[in-house]
Amino acid sequence: MKDPTAHRPFQIAPRTGRLAGIVVLLAVALASCRITDHSENGPDQITPNDMHIPASGYKAIDKASLPVMTFDSTARNMGRIAEGVQVEKTYGFRNTGKTDLVITDVRASCGCTVAKGWPRMPVQPGQSGVITVQFNSEGRPGKQHKTITVVANTDPPTSVLTLNGEVMSPASETK
Repeated sequence: MKDPTAHRPFQIAPRTGRLAGIVVLLAVALASCRITDHSENGPDQITPNDMHIPASGYKAIDKASLPVMTFDSTARNMGRIAEGVQVEKTYGFRNTGKTDLVITDVRASCGCTVAKGWPRMPVQPGQSGVITVQFNSEGRPGKQHKTITVVANTDPPTSVLTLNGEVMSPASETK
């Protein structure tokens, strides 16, 4: 009688095959989930070494030693715009504190509004900077009120910027 596995010399037994499949799947998953040490950061990017935070939130600190982000205005108005138009607005600020200001994140309340640019390196005392945001009005008819949250090494650690306006759909423009 013939051996049923003789014509398949490379066949793996079912139990071993499942185990091998799991091992291969695990290896692929681990290889695709790259754990980073942020060594890929370029020379113009902020690292934890750039942060100077005198104390954590539970401890009393001298607030005068923190940077202060003073905006020329925290609100911008787009006015009335046609649906589908992309609007870009800037928010100017100055570091009126005594130490370097480091912005760690700028995030909008909605995917239609995106932070396009802000200083990635510390802003020295007395220096100015600009935060640029872009609003995409596609599919967003009606009144708009968007918020942009800026996170920095200030007290309080967040500042909220607003962007207001009205998006006119083609049907409402003809009325």
